[in-house]
Amino acid sequence: METRLVIEAVWSWPVVLLVAAGLPLLVLLTYPPRVRHLPKFSRRLLIGARLFAVVLLLFAMFRPELQVTATDSKSGSLIILGDSSRSMSTPDGPGGISRRAGLVRTLENSADALARLRQRIDVRYFDFAGPMASAESPVAEANGEQTAIGAALDQILKDAAGQRVLGIVLMTDGAQRALPPLDTEPRGTARRMGAMQMPVFPVPFGESAISQAGLDIAIEDLSVSPVTFEKNIVPVTARVRATGAQGRRFAVQLLVEDRLGKRPDESGEMQIAAVSAGTVPSVELRPGHNDETIPVELSFVPQLPGEYRVAVRVVPFDQEIRTTNNQRETLTTVLRGGVNVAYFDTRRDESRFLPEINAASQIQLDFFWIRTGAFAELTRIDDSVFDPGRYDVYLIGDVPAIALGESRLKRLKACVEAGSGLLMMGGVYSFGAGGYAGSPIEDVLPVRMSRLEVQGAGDVSADLHVDRDLKMLPTPDGTRHFIMRLSAEKNRERWMALPPLRGANRIERKNAFVEVLAESEDRVPLLFAAESGKARVMAFAGDTTWRWWMHDFKAEHQRFWRQVVLWLARKEQETEQPVWVRVDPRNFIPGSAVPIELGVRGDDGSPLTDAQVQVRITDPKGAVSAVAPLRTGEAWSAAFQQSREPGLYQVTVSATRNGQPVGSEATARFLVESRDLELDDPAADPGLLRDLATVTGGRMVTPEELPKFLQEVLDKGLPSLEEKNVTRIPLWDNWWYLTLFVTVMTVEWIERKRRGLV
Repeated sequence: METRLVIEAVWSWPVVLLVAAGLPLLVLLTYPPRVRHLPKFSRRLLIGARLFAVVLLLFAMFRPELQVTATDSKSGSLIILGDSSRSMSTPDGPGGISRRAGLVRTLENSADALARLRQRIDVRYFDFAGPMASAESPVAEANGEQTAIGAALDQILKDAAGQRVLGIVLMTDGAQRALPPLDTEPRGTARRMGAMQMPVFPVPFGESAISQAGLDIAIEDLSVSPVTFEKNIVPVTARVRATGAQGRRFAVQLLVEDRLGKRPDESGEMQIAAVSAGTVPSVELRPGHNDETIPVELSFVPQLPGEYRVAVRVVPFDQEIRTTNNQRETLTTVLRGGVNVAYFDTRRDESRFLPEINAASQIQLDFFWIRTGAFAELTRIDDSVFDPGRYDVYLIGDVPAIALGESRLKRLKACVEAGSGLLMMGGVYSFGAGGYAGSPIEDVLPVRMSRLEVQGAGDVSADLHVDRDLKMLPTPDGTRHFIMRLSAEKNRERWMALPPLRGANRIERKNAFVEVLAESEDRVPLLFAAESGKARVMAFAGDTTWRWWMHDFKAEHQRFWRQVVLWLARKEQETEQPVWVRVDPRNFIPGSAVPIELGVRGDDGSPLTDAQVQVRITDPKGAVSAVAPLRTGEAWSAAFQQSREPGLYQVTVSATRNGQPVGSEATARFLVESRDLELDDPAADPGLLRDLATVTGGRMVTPEELPKFLQEVLDKGLPSLEEKNVTRIPLWDNWWYLTLFVTVMTVEWIERKRRGLV
């Protein structure tokens, strides 16, 4: 204990010393003449009291205090955390011993220093893998399921409330491998420890590369598009991590689930992907190094729509130390053929914005630039574009018939007769003005045309075009049509909000079987739709829907054109099922919380928020459990927490409204990977340990240095081992000083009152 006098003057020292000398002098020069006529005792009493009061004021001006410093060297505890997870069983220590055996040996070598340290402070040992567990001493076995470093540090912070933690000795390989709710990020917790002066002293075990630990082939980072389309090539990418396999040949195979004849709740067998043109169902690899990661690209062609498991695997070697990581699976949804669209147009504003519908995953639009006039010969269109089945929908813009040519138009007509949809939109050279009367496709277009309507270069006939703003609105027939549904509620109001079209072609429907879906406010027809044999055809008089996009109606622009394409391709019924469910992502590690989104739609596509939904989860063993959904706006969400068992899970959602079922059940599947969290990649992570030491103010200590480090703690103390408690005792700011000052001033006042000076 140390006591010292400290003076903290109220002003700077020159000012304080000047005032200290001036105040007594001022009293001695001015006060005695005023009391000269009083008796000697009264005179001396008043002058003495006044001088004593000045001395007390000067004393307070210097603000003296006593500071008592006490050092507490036994104010807390030192915590030793020992990693008991299964990655600590990796035999990459000196002489081939496991990391856990190295940990035990290190503490045995430090036993004497620990015993001496316990005489001064509280030293506690905890094993950690999942939750922390107090232990007298560590055992050699390491069988914990996860390395929850962040959760262990966080638990120390919570338990430290009201007590002093002087430091944490963290003995681990440093690789955080944890599942919710134990997946606390270690660095964030370490920053809070640093603010509370709790240094972490990591003691690292294990190698960051395990190339010498044995032969191991692992599939990593499997990736496939979550949604694809039948009869299209589906690329599958992965990375193969080969350890200890230098010079060995092995095949990497693509497996696809066989779902032929299977119900949604049934799983099919995994089979090697079939070989077809342009696909790569397997590759052979030969690593050139003992520790190498090789990217792999495989592919297959799904023949039927549905939800498929897709896997990449390597046939295990007999000598492999782990085989659970030789195969990786995921899921992909194959839709009934995507919509391929061929769009022919000149370079203009409409052709600039219409291809934006490519943002819809189901639509692939290819734009063909048609040059006219002097540059017409530069137009290049391969005849295969018009092969039947090549494209589902053809869109023709401001393109004269002569630019496409007689032979191509004949091939286009054959495509339409085979079932491809066709739309012609407005333009200077569209419809009759472009010479389509008498062309091969005149019979399939839903408009009446005449050969006399053909316009020459640069001509714009007022008889064939409306040159003013036209507000596009659904007709009574259009109000009920899929194409004209921009909003489930207040659909006409949504159309009224759109900017008007800038002009349009004058078109006349061919016959009474052609539906008029849209017209202007003054009844100028704008959109025709009709059936033509196996195909659907349309005529759109406008060509300025780009104005919607430019006036912040992008969603409406995209929805209109997307619905046009889907209707022409006869796929409007595949877009919105009454009950839907989605799980994203599709792959999870055991113990993860699985997010589920679901909803219910009415016949008009609007969300049914008053429906009652039920969610069931079927696990890989066939056990069924219910999950309570939570309303989130116009849909529902749920979280499945019991994903411990590896394998394939199925989500089934059903809905009722007013006691009646809505649509059919919706299903989705997700995979919990059969991976070994601790041993699939047991490499140590010394980088994390360095970060924890730096952030908290500690330092890395090698296993060999631990006994010496503990001795340093004994000799010098941890930075926070000795705590100094300073007690401040002010000599002027207290009750007795105030009492003395008041007493002196009271005595003086009474004497002055008695002598008639007040």
